[in-house]
Formats: sequence, structure tokens, C-alpha cells
Amino acid sequence: MAKAEDVKEILDGRREFTLEMPEQETLTYYIANPSGEDIRKADWQYSKVYNQAIVDGFLTQTQMLDYLKDKGILDDEYTEELERVRTSLAAELFRLENILNESPNEEKESCALAVASLRDELFRLNQKINGPMGNTCENLAEDARTEFLTSRIIQEKDGERLWEDFATYREEENTPLTVKSRFEVMLWMQGLGSDFLENTPEQTVLREIAQARMDAILIDEEEKEIKPADEAEEVKKELSKASTEEISLDEAVVEAPKAKKRGRPKKGSAAKASAKPKTKKSQTKKKKSDD
Repeated sequence: MAKAEDVKEILDGRREFTLEMPEQETLTYYIANPSGEDIRKADWQYSKVYNQAIVDGFLTQTQMLDYLKDKGILDDEYTEELERVRTSLAAELFRLENILNESPNEEKESCALAVASLRDELFRLNQKINGPMGNTCENLAEDARTEFLTSRIIQEKDGERLWEDFATYREEENTPLTVKSRFEVMLWMQGLGSDFLENTPEQTVLREIAQARMDAILIDEEEKEIKPADEAEEVKKELSKASTEEISLDEAVVEAPKAKKRGRPKKGSAAKASAKPKTKKSQTKKKKSDD
């Protein structure tokens, strides 16, 4: 009997992927390892579809290649072009992966864009052949095997299978869910991550350069915001300093003692200073006596 910790380890070891729904809801599903029975039934599904494709008159991969050559689609010019792009892509990838960290961002960006352009060109050339090759007996059978495994190994968070059986999977009305699930299983079978397109060497370099530029812009904006604040603070300090100096100057004028007059006093100044001023009463008495 399986222990609880063993079940938890199996559930935690599953591969996770998400599906964005139109209602802005994000659904999470998991890819579990198939059982031996799942693999045997998937192989049987492959054989059944392959044989049916032969009966229905579909070409094998070898027959399709010969057909494309006879029609002039797969010719020497195409082969040379394909080899040229592959060689150029390998050379640019080597250059990008070995470029020095101290190299200017412009040089890194130029190399990364060159890799991205060559990768797109290679994809375009491959599509010229992959389209017809997708309708061969082998590819149709492989798609059937992938679909069967998808119906068996997609799980909910609690470990329950999303579809009860293969028929339930094929009757699923949520087309985005079945397409996304099959695509994730196909990547899982090839050992590729869900975000492998976002983590190519060129995309990684371009993302780092974009982040560096964004950081530089943010730092520049912060400095612009800080500089006026610093200038205002300096002006405030200068005004405060000037105000303090003005107050000190006023205090010095008020508190400074008056300077004494130097030189000899004028004659009679002492007597005038000592004489009392005549009051109003004395002036009245003098007036009456005169009368």
C-alpha cells in the first residue's frame, strides 16, 4: 500500500501548466507519468491509425519526400538554402553564447537579433516541408498516440484524471483545453519546457538588455526627482541662513551702547543742564505780580 508521503512526492513531481480563459480566469493542470498500460494502449493507437492511413491512401514519409522532389519543391536550391541558414544560425549562436559580459549592449543586441532573424528564416524553410510531411502515415499515427496519452496523463490538482477515458477526451467541447493539453504533452515528450521559446539564448539576452535599459530610465527619473528637491533644500538653507544673519545684525544695532561724545563741553552748558525747568505754576505767579 502506498504511503501518504509517496503519493505527495508523485503529485509534487508532476509538470504544471496553465490555461488562460476568456473570462480572465487561469486554470492549472498537471502532467503525470503514464502507466505501463497507458503506454501499451498508446502504441496500439499508433499502429491502428498508421494502418488505417495506409488503407486510406496516405503516403509514408519516404514516399512524401520522393513526391516533393518530383514536384520540384524539395530541390538542390532548397537544400543549399536550408544548409546555409543552419550553418549561419549555429555560428551566430556560438558567437552569442561566448560574447563577453563586458561587451557593449549594442553588440549583444545586434548578435541576438541576428540569431532571432535566422531562427525565423529556418522555421519558414522547415514549414515548406513540415506542412506536407504532417499528413504522412507516421505523423498521423504519432498525433494519435500523443492524443491518447494526453487523455490519460492530464490531471487535476488532487491527482484525479481530467478525462475518464479517450472517448471523453475526444468529446470535450472546450477546444482550447484539448489543444493546450496536447501541445504541453508533446513538449513534455520531447523534453522541452512550456516556456522554451521565451528562454532561447537570443530572447534571454534581449530581455536582459531591455531590463537594463528600463532600470537606467527609472534611475534617471529618480535623479530628476531628487535634484529639484535637493535644490529646494539648498535654497531653504540659504534663506534660513540669511534670515539668521539679518536678525543677528538687528540685535547688534539695538544692543550696541551709544558712543560718548568727545571734546570740551561748551561754556554754560553745565549750568543750563543743572537749572530746573520752570513749571506752569511759577509762570502764573510771575504774571500776576507784573499786573
